[in-house]
Amino acid sequence: MKNLSNKIIIFFIFFFQNIGFSHELWLEPKKFNLLLNQKLEAHIKVGQNLNGDNFPYIGAETSKLNLFLNKTKIQLKHRDGDYPAIQVNVNKKGTYILTYESTPEILKYENFEKFTLFLQEQGLWNKRIFIPSNDIIESYTRFAKSIIQVGDSYGTDFKSDLLFELVAQDPVKNFRTRSNILVKLFYDNQPYQNSQISIFRLHQDKLDIYKAITNNRGEAEIPTKEGGIFLLSSVYLSNIVQNKTESKWKSLWASLTFEIK
Repeated sequence: MKNLSNKIIIFFIFFFQNIGFSHELWLEPKKFNLLLNQKLEAHIKVGQNLNGDNFPYIGAETSKLNLFLNKTKIQLKHRDGDYPAIQVNVNKKGTYILTYESTPEILKYENFEKFTLFLQEQGLWNKRIFIPSNDIIESYTRFAKSIIQVGDSYGTDFKSDLLFELVAQDPVKNFRTRSNILVKLFYDNQPYQNSQISIFRLHQDKLDIYKAITNNRGEAEIPTKEGGIFLLSSVYLSNIVQNKTESKWKSLWASLTFEIK
C-alpha cells in the first residue's frame, strides 16, 4: 500500500505540474470499438496533437467521471491509482458515452507573450480586450468526452451534464458513410457560437490538423473522410470580474474523441 501511495503522489505532482503547459486533456480508450463483454479500458491523457502521457484516476482531482448507455448512467467503480484510469466490463451492445470533468486548477503564466500565444492558438486573441500584463493568473477546468461502440447496436451522442461540451449530431452508424459530420458546442446548456474547434485526426500514422468555427447555432462541420482517430477541442475564456481567489481569467476546455474505421 505504501508503494501505491507513493506512486499516486508522484503521478499527482507530475500531472498537475505539466497540465498547465500542455494544451489538451482527453479520454482515449485502448479500443474505441469493442465486442460484447469485453473490458472497456480508457486513459486520461494530457499532451498535444493526440500525443500525450497517460495518467491514473485521482479522486481528489476529479469532479465527475460518468459512463452512459442510452442516456442511462452506469455506476463506475474506481480507486485512486487505477491505471488505466477507467476500467469497466461492458455487457450490453450500444453506443457508450464516457465523460470526465476535472476540478478547477490554477495556472500562472510566465509572461504575457505566452498568454498571447495561447490566445492566438485557440482563436481567442483580441487586442482590444487583452491588455498586456505580466500578472496573468488563470483558473482552468477540463471537460472530456469519448464515444465508444460495443457490438452492432448503434446509438447517438447526446448533451450530458457537462458545463462546456461538444456533441456529435449525426447518428454514430452514419459516421462511416459521410465525408463530414456535424458537431454542436454547448456552454451552460446553450449553443455556443463563433468558437474555434481544433480538429486532430490520426490516420495510418499521419496526423492532420484542421480548424472550424461554430455558426450561430453552435454547429460546425468536421471533415471525417477516410476515418481515423479524432480529437476535437474547444476553449471558452472569460474575465473574472469578482473573484475571491487570485485568478483573473477562467478557461473551460471541451474535448471529444471517437474513431471511424
